[in-house]
Amino acid sequence: MIRSLVIAVVILTSINGFAQSRTSSPYSFFGLGQQTFKGTIENRSMGSMRTYVDSVHINLRNPAAYGNLRLTTYSLGAVHSKTWASTETQSDSYDATTIEYVSIGIPVGKKAGFGFGLVPFNSVGYEIGSVTDALYSRFTGEGSITRAYLGFGYKLTPELSLGGEFRYNFGEETNSSSVATNTVQFGTNEVNETDFSGASFNFGLHYQKMISEKLELQASAVYSPESDLNAKNERTLSAFLLTPSLDENIVNSRDTEFGEQNLKLPSELTFGVTIGQPLKWNLGAEYSIQGSSALSSRSFAPAGTTFNDAQSYRVGGFYIPNYNSITNYWDRVVYRGGIRYEELGIEVSGDGVNSSSINEFGISFGLGLPIGRRSGFSNANVGFELGQRGTQDAGLIRERFFNFSLGLSLNDTWFIKRKYN
Repeated sequence: MIRSLVIAVVILTSINGFAQSRTSSPYSFFGLGQQTFKGTIENRSMGSMRTYVDSVHINLRNPAAYGNLRLTTYSLGAVHSKTWASTETQSDSYDATTIEYVSIGIPVGKKAGFGFGLVPFNSVGYEIGSVTDALYSRFTGEGSITRAYLGFGYKLTPELSLGGEFRYNFGEETNSSSVATNTVQFGTNEVNETDFSGASFNFGLHYQKMISEKLELQASAVYSPESDLNAKNERTLSAFLLTPSLDENIVNSRDTEFGEQNLKLPSELTFGVTIGQPLKWNLGAEYSIQGSSALSSRSFAPAGTTFNDAQSYRVGGFYIPNYNSITNYWDRVVYRGGIRYEELGIEVSGDGVNSSSINEFGISFGLGLPIGRRSGFSNANVGFELGQRGTQDAGLIRERFFNFSLGLSLNDTWFIKRKYN
């Protein structure tokens, strides 16, 4: 087990060495950025379903699941994204690679468990602009908000568990905008550097019961209340001369403002239900609503952007041919799949006249590959997703993406009293 953990840390540290921003989407400009975290690799491979719970995997979206853990579990994951963006006249492509999460879940007795770790929350990463005879414009941004969390779950009854999670959100974002016209000698550049910090909470309920000799029902409800996020912003204004090669030569700059702003992290409520045969198959559906209409824009956000309540729909599941097979390794593999559709709650005008809602669709599949001793529960998880975000209507950008994800779920047993010395 120790060897497996060391290998996992080495692999994921190497990935972090060349990791880029978690996103390169121009839609990460709006609000606080793009929510890229979709759960563990197991969740992502099932359309980001979060309702299903077992005793050997961490569920990072529902703290009530800690009450079901029976083994100490180390969970790590990384994602590489390839995106093809296009308007009606132009196209481009970009990549992003990042570690998605590092977490540990620990059972306490037979009815409780807790977990802690780091997961991403929001990410910013974009570079957009245009050049005409009359106008030059360029907008760039990078950074992210990360969550450090501590969660606890407890089984009230053999069927019903509840849990809570404390989250500390922190991070930095830098956004830059440059504009120059042929009627003014100097262009203007504005750079906003923002430090974020704030606490939030997540609460969950989970119910599971055998409803027949072979079929098990699982249901969950997860709620994250609205919370505050403190933003300390430092703004720098500069004048620049634009060269024929479109380089910006700064000629004068000054810090114009340093202030604090209280932003809102929206509430989120999720309901889900699954049915299946334990250790064989499972199929479920979920619905989430996020109060994004209360989302606060940063002080330098553009006009023409409206935030509405976001909604998402997910369907997914898994199939295991024979989890206890001795002769065929592939019979013990977990085969996962799912579909998700998300109304992101952003309405944007790209042409200054019309506006369009930004939605996202994804179809995913993946494999849970057993590793280590045949009797163990550790596994490597591989996932793939194809999807689309945005539209070419109203002068906007359509993004088509492919995500490749890789994760490890490693199990061990702690706190066992020795019978012999």
